[in-house]
Amino acid sequence: MAILQYHPLYNGFLVVFALVVVLLLTRRKLRRSELWQATLTPLSSIIGSGFLVMAPLLASIVGNWAPLVICGIVLLAYSIGAVIRFNIMHVAPQTQERHGFFNLHDLDYVGKIVLVIAYVIAVAFYLELLSNFLLNYLGIQSPFLERCLTTTIIVFIGLVGYLKGLSGLEKLEMFAMTLQFAVLSALIVGLLVYSVTAYQDHAPVVAVESHSVNTKVRMVAGVLLIVQGFETSRFLGEKYVPAIRVQSMRIAQWISGAVFIGSVALLMPVVQTMNLVDINLSEIVVALTPVAVVLPVILMVAAVMSQFSAAVADTGGGGGLIAENSAQRVTTRFGYVCVCLSSILLIWAVDLLEIIALASRAFAAYYLIQTIIGLVVNQRSSQEKTTLSWIRQVFFSIIALILAYIVVFSIPVE
Repeated sequence: MAILQYHPLYNGFLVVFALVVVLLLTRRKLRRSELWQATLTPLSSIIGSGFLVMAPLLASIVGNWAPLVICGIVLLAYSIGAVIRFNIMHVAPQTQERHGFFNLHDLDYVGKIVLVIAYVIAVAFYLELLSNFLLNYLGIQSPFLERCLTTTIIVFIGLVGYLKGLSGLEKLEMFAMTLQFAVLSALIVGLLVYSVTAYQDHAPVVAVESHSVNTKVRMVAGVLLIVQGFETSRFLGEKYVPAIRVQSMRIAQWISGAVFIGSVALLMPVVQTMNLVDINLSEIVVALTPVAVVLPVILMVAAVMSQFSAAVADTGGGGGLIAENSAQRVTTRFGYVCVCLSSILLIWAVDLLEIIALASRAFAAYYLIQTIIGLVVNQRSSQEKTTLSWIRQVFFSIIALILAYIVVFSIPVE
């Protein structure tokens, strides 16, 4: 494998493969597809930097069980997505009701406020991580310059959102996701070749710190929210009908699920060479040098684009939420500006690493509220209790219990 790593034809093939993917993703038919455009926002938000950090993160908690655990996480995320999809199709009209002291409208309103706060933190965190990674890659270490660069990027996103609206943000997402998927495709091919050799020689063995089963479960519960982002489909109603939003969310979760499962399984041999105590993007990129000489260079592009596209997607979701919560008194375009201004204030006021865990719990709390709403609506709408309605009620109840556990007991990886 060491010979193949430096072979010009092998490295050239990976570069050409990435360029072919770019050409495929920029075809006019795909660019003009309403379904693909609607899929970009949740897909950008879900993948983010998760495809890079998920493998070492899970390996640090559960060792060689990481591929199996990511399958469970993806399945749970898809199940939560099913709740959101049910709500897109059936809940919206009923959340306008204001009957009684405690009603669906108030519960939905509180959930949206929680989610807006989470989006603001997420946008700031993604872009500060982007600036930190980019400047460190260039050999520059300056918290002040990081904040300046992050602020500049946020202002750019805010201006595009205000001037061009959702379509403008989608164009940014399409550009970022095209580059990201091209590099990701080359990475998967390179890892596949490398992993086949590694698994033939010996199965990867990852040493992890000793934790109790309860602690590991609580850590994995915290990791779950890395696959968050599918809910952004719900707040694209300005441009897409419910059926398109539901279908786009499914596609986004299918693609991202395959990416997460594939990347974790294929990165296990690489993870053995890493320091799993203090995981960072720079070390992950360097650790991929044995796979192919060209990968660390082009993967840097993917790392930057992943942060950027996730921030753009969450800006879109946050702006849509603000407009929806204000009953359209605040326009979606101005909502994008509000999210961006709030993120800039966060960047200069606090250490985001200390509060990002709260954002993860906020996402889980929002999903929990949506699941409770789904339970109530399913109960009310099923005048005659069919088998499907009973199954849905049990399914939603199980999801609610899992999310309640995450909100209360999840902890960050130590």
